[in-house]
Amino acid sequence: MNILLIGNLAEDRQESMTRFTDLLQAGLRARDHHVTLLAPTLRLARFGPRYRYGGLPKYLGYFDKFALFPRELRRTITAARPDVVHLTDQAGAVYRSALQGVPALATCHDLLQIRAARGEIPQQQPGRAGRRYQAWILANLARMPHLACVSDYTRADALRLTGLPPARISVIPNALNYPYQPIPADTARARLAALRLDPALFDAARGGFLLQIGGGHWYKNRPGLLAIYADLRRRLAPAPPPALVMVGPSLSAQDGALVAALGISQHLVPLSGLSNAELEALYNLAEGLIFPSWAEGFGWPLAEAQACGCPAFASARAPMTEVGGRSTVYFDPADSAAAGRAIAAAWPTRTALRPLALAEAPRWRPGLMLDAYEALYRQLTL
Repeated sequence: MNILLIGNLAEDRQESMTRFTDLLQAGLRARDHHVTLLAPTLRLARFGPRYRYGGLPKYLGYFDKFALFPRELRRTITAARPDVVHLTDQAGAVYRSALQGVPALATCHDLLQIRAARGEIPQQQPGRAGRRYQAWILANLARMPHLACVSDYTRADALRLTGLPPARISVIPNALNYPYQPIPADTARARLAALRLDPALFDAARGGFLLQIGGGHWYKNRPGLLAIYADLRRRLAPAPPPALVMVGPSLSAQDGALVAALGISQHLVPLSGLSNAELEALYNLAEGLIFPSWAEGFGWPLAEAQACGCPAFASARAPMTEVGGRSTVYFDPADSAAAGRAIAAAWPTRTALRPLALAEAPRWRPGLMLDAYEALYRQLTL
């Protein structure tokens, strides 16, 4: 098939969307499809202040994305005559009118921004321009020929918000975009040598470490994570409690103050800018992954942990319950004491979760995702 993928502006640094698009592009090409990837580029915004998603550079970028790029898209469709156009991020639905009647679909990773713009998420209150932008995205999603959602949870949001009939919204779970797998402990430690971590982190008899991966967005629930970890440390005494390795951006000033108030600053190990190979090493060496999100579209770290045989402790909310399956211990992220109690109760038997995690991991094979998208492309072109 002749497939046109529509990606995101690279300078917006939507890393998970980029990984998804790259995986899709490489996988489809390996199956002998002709795949073209087209994405907005900075044109007018190059002549203003250094681009960032804020202030004047953002609005200059909007002109590049929403005035200039649709013209390029129309020209590409006219010249390439694709069989199907795949918008790899739900925000790309705003280009729907440029698709010229070609069979098309959009992948919905989550609709949290749209829900926030509608006042459904009090923790996030976008400004007027943000609300209008999200309303524009939603209006176009509601007119797409088909949506592919990465989880049942996201599909439920899409059904409710777009009003599309169920037959026009599918579920195609994400696949791993790196071949995470179990590796020997010596190999894992060698990969992390450059980070100069305390060797005690890798010693289960001295507590080992819990792993957390995520940004500072409200839905990652960093304050809840810190409170749960502090409670867990108390419950595991007198046995040595684990350290907490946090992979992601630095703590906010508010979260830093909470760390000090909880008295856990000396037990946190912040890391950032890690490679996939280093993340794989951490998953393999961790005593478990802790994932206390309020909401997600999918929950990549849970799938990655499973592929490495890493036990997981996660919010008892969809889609975490979809991805985590039987290998995950669930808790209420709104109740740090109850969460600490649930993790502490499971802690002595956490190694029994490792084979269960590995048994869940085949669900995230890239071939399954590619099979599903190929079938959907053919369905749309009939």
